[in-house]
Amino acid sequence: MMIFSSGVGITILIVFVCVFGIGGLSILFFFLGKKLWMTYQEKNNKLIDSAITKTEMMKDINAYIKKNQRFGSASFIYIDLDSFHSFIDVYGQKTCEDALKIIAKRIANLLPHEAKIANVNKDDFLIFIKEENNSIHNDNLCKKILDNVREPINIFEEDQMVITASIGVATYPQVGDSLNDILSGLEVTTYVSKREGGNKATTYYASLLDEERENMACYKEIKEAIWRKEFVLYYQPIINFEEKTIYGAEALMRWNHPSRGVVAAKDFISLLEQSGDIHWVGEWGITQMIKFQQAMLKKFPNLPLIFSLNLSTKQLLNKNLARNLIRIAKKLNANPKRIVFEVTNFMVYEKISVLEDNIKTLKNFGFNVAVDGFSLDGQSIISVQKGPIDIVKLGRDFLKDIDNNFTKEKLLESLKEFITSHHKTLVSEGIENDSGLRYVEKQGIHLGSGYYFSKPINQNAFSDYVGEMKWIERLEVLD
Repeated sequence: MMIFSSGVGITILIVFVCVFGIGGLSILFFFLGKKLWMTYQEKNNKLIDSAITKTEMMKDINAYIKKNQRFGSASFIYIDLDSFHSFIDVYGQKTCEDALKIIAKRIANLLPHEAKIANVNKDDFLIFIKEENNSIHNDNLCKKILDNVREPINIFEEDQMVITASIGVATYPQVGDSLNDILSGLEVTTYVSKREGGNKATTYYASLLDEERENMACYKEIKEAIWRKEFVLYYQPIINFEEKTIYGAEALMRWNHPSRGVVAAKDFISLLEQSGDIHWVGEWGITQMIKFQQAMLKKFPNLPLIFSLNLSTKQLLNKNLARNLIRIAKKLNANPKRIVFEVTNFMVYEKISVLEDNIKTLKNFGFNVAVDGFSLDGQSIISVQKGPIDIVKLGRDFLKDIDNNFTKEKLLESLKEFITSHHKTLVSEGIENDSGLRYVEKQGIHLGSGYYFSKPINQNAFSDYVGEMKWIERLEVLD
C-alpha cells in the first residue's frame, strides 16, 4: 500500500510539474508575444520613417542619463497639438491621421541631424537633442515649429485645416536627473502654454513645478475627461408663447463625471479656464450643437430651430476663435442664421479690440449674437444700442420681484422700443412658475425659457420634448 501510494505520489508530482511548467511557459510566451506584437505595432504605426517609437525614446533617454550622470547636456521639446480631438469630430479619423503625418514631416525637417523624434500619446511629439541646451537655439527652433505646424493643410478642394501647438521645453540636467523629472518638467511647461491659449512655447525653470502643482491636477483630470468624451451638451427649450411653438434651445455644457454624476458648467468651468481647455470648448460645442441641430431638422423639417451657445470673455480673447468657429460651420454646411453665440459681459465689447474683432467677424459671416443675462439699467441699454446685437436675453433678476418691478418696467419699455424699431429679438430667461409666465407675456415678451417649461435635458429627452410638444400644457395658463 505504501509502495503504491509512493508511486502515485511521484506520478502526481510529475504531472503537477509538467502541467504548471507548461502553463508557466505558456504564460511567459503569452506576455513575450504580446510585448513583441506591441513593439511591432509601434514600429509600423510611425508617422514618419525618421521617428523612433515611444519605447525606444524612453530607453534612449534613460541610457543617456545613466551614461552622463549630470555631466551631459540635452534639450527636450514636447509638442501637443491644440484641440486636435475637435478636428477628428469634424474631419474624421482618416483625414486627421493624414494631417498628423504632414505635421510630423514638417517638424522632422526642422530638426538638427542629431535630434530624435517620437510620436507619443496620440497627437503629441517628443524631441530629444543630445549635447544641446542652448536657450537661444531652443527658442529659435520652437518658433520655427510653431510657424510650420500652423501652416494650413489642404483637406478638400476648398477646405484647409489650420492647427496650432502648445510646446514645453526642458533642458538636462537643469530639469532634474531622472526620466521622471524630465517628463514632469515637460508636462508642466506644455500645460502653461496650453492654458495661455496655445500656439506658444514655455521653458522650464526651477520654481515652475511648485507654482503649478495644484493646477496640474485639474489639467490632468480635464484632459482625460476630454479624451473619454465625458463632456456633453444639454438643451434648455426656448418657447414662443404667441405662436405656441418652440423657438429653439440654449446648449449648456455638462460633465458626465464618473463619480459625481452629471455636473453643471458653473462647477467646472473654472477648471477648464485653469487648464487652458476653455479655448477648446467653443469648437467642441459648435460641432456637437450643429450636428444635433441638423439631426433635429431632419426629424422635424417644419421646425427651423434656433440653437444658441455661450462664449465666455476668455474664449473671445482668443484671436483665432471666430475663424475656427466659421471653419467648422462651413465644414458641416451649417446655416449661420440658425446659430446664436451668447456673450455675457458685453459691457467690455468696445474696450478690447480682440473681443470686438471676434464678434464682428462672427456677425459678418451670418451668425447671430445675443447678450446673455441682460440686466435692466440705463448703461446696459445704451451699450446694447451701440453694439452688433441681434438678441437680448433678460436675466433672471427681472423676475425676482415682479410685484415691485415699476422701475424695471420703465426701462423695459425703452429697451422694447429699441428692439422693435431695429428688428431685434427679446427673450426672458428664468421663468420658474405660471405667475412668472403670465407676467412676462403681459409685458409684451413672447419668447422665454426656464424650469417652468423644462430643465436642461439631454439630446434624446429634447427630441422627445419636441415630438410630444410638451410645452403646450404649460401655456394653458395664458388662455
